[in-house]
Amino acid sequence: MAGCSTYDNISTKMISAVTPYRINIVQGNFVSREAYEKLKPGMTRDQVRELLGTPLLIDMFHANHWYYVFYFKRNNASTLERRHLTTYFKGNALAKWTGGEKLPSEYDLIQEIDG
Repeated sequence: MAGCSTYDNISTKMISAVTPYRINIVQGNFVSREAYEKLKPGMTRDQVRELLGTPLLIDMFHANHWYYVFYFKRNNASTLERRHLTTYFKGNALAKWTGGEKLPSEYDLIQEIDG
C-alpha cells in the first residue's frame, strides 16, 4: 500500500506542474494600418477587395456594407482582442468607412503572434 500512495503523490505533483499547450487564435480578416491608410473615397469594390481582402461578412439586407472583423487571442491570455472595420459603398464606389482605430502594422501583428 505504501508504494501506491507514493506513486499517487509523485504523479499528482508531476501532473500539476505540467500545463497544456495553448495555441494563439487568429481569426477573421486582418487589416493592417498600411492597408487602412490606402483607403480612398471613390475606390471601386474590386479595388477595396484587392486592398483589404474578401470581407468576413456582407449582409444580404445591407449589401453596400462590408464588414472586416479580426480576432486575436494569445495562448495564455483571457482577453480577446477585436478589431472592426466597416466599409460603405454607394453604387460601386466606396463612400465612407468606420472603425479601424488603432490598427497594428503587419510587423506589429507578427510580433504580437510570436510573443
